Amino acid sequence: MLSRLATVCLVFLTSLAAAQYTGAESPNNPVIVFPGKQAIDDAATLSDPIARESALREAIRKGLLESKANVANEVLGYLGMNSRWLDLRPFEDIITEFGRSNNPTSRNVGWFLDSVELGRMSRDERLRIYSAAIVEGRTTLQHGWPLLRQTAIGAAAIDGLAELKPLIEAHYPEESAEVRSAFPLPELLVRLELGAGASDREDANRLASERLAAMKDADFRDRMNTDAAFQKVVGDIATYVCAVDTFAPRRNPGCASIKDIVKRQEQLDKKVRQASGTATTTSISTMQRYEERIDSWLGRMEASSAGEPSVQRPH
Repeated sequence: MLSRLATVCLVFLTSLAAAQYTGAESPNNPVIVFPGKQAIDDAATLSDPIARESALREAIRKGLLESKANVANEVLGYLGMNSRWLDLRPFEDIITEFGRSNNPTSRNVGWFLDSVELGRMSRDERLRIYSAAIVEGRTTLQHGWPLLRQTAIGAAAIDGLAELKPLIEAHYPEESAEVRSAFPLPELLVRLELGAGASDREDANRLASERLAAMKDADFRDRMNTDAAFQKVVGDIATYVCAVDTFAPRRNPGCASIKDIVKRQEQLDKKVRQASGTATTTSISTMQRYEERIDSWLGRMEASSAGEPSVQRPH
């Protein structure tokens, strides 16, 4: 079964092919321990770019080519889930060599490499490839794997490629009901609008966050309460920009905008409660309000953005 657009963001568009591998880090599995992980982590945190690439090359080679099959699978999964933070293209030769092994996971290495490459392509290249997939229903990537229309429209939306809106609207009806359910058109259109003009996925989410922060507080609140697609996209954006770089205490700078939204909405929420005479309540109603709060869109945004202020990631 196809997943919702947010899951596609997490799997294909954020972690780039990691869904096919095991051992990946996630909110439900925050601690990953396998041989070679520390070597990858230590290498990825080196400040000198030449030393970092050299150390990563050694760690990745040992992890994929000099380890048991189950460990190699975990290494590839870890790399896939962190390809947002690491540019894996310099290590294509090592990953390709792993693809020639007898490890069952190696059969999907071509898709892994195509996904990594696609996530790092220039804006013009992505426009060309996504356009072809949307018009024809699929297109073939460099390593021979297909990019389907359904994935291309999701990627185009999250990348803020608003130029493709006419193509998406024209060909969207050609997809099955299952695909349309997994990729709701209203969510796609909100994404395209908020990220329009971005240079890449990080920039699209930053721009979207800043545009959301520029909205009037009352207008933002009203739309979050009445527009399910808008609320869903805002939640996905907040989660994305406020995710911490695995290898450095850094976030997408758009998280600062999310923090600002949360602060302003909290102030507005307080004013609304005071105006309605509900500022003073019993301990029971206070607990009930707290539980309602953490389940609300504002509570989820607050949880996503908790932590240190955002700065640009270096990788």
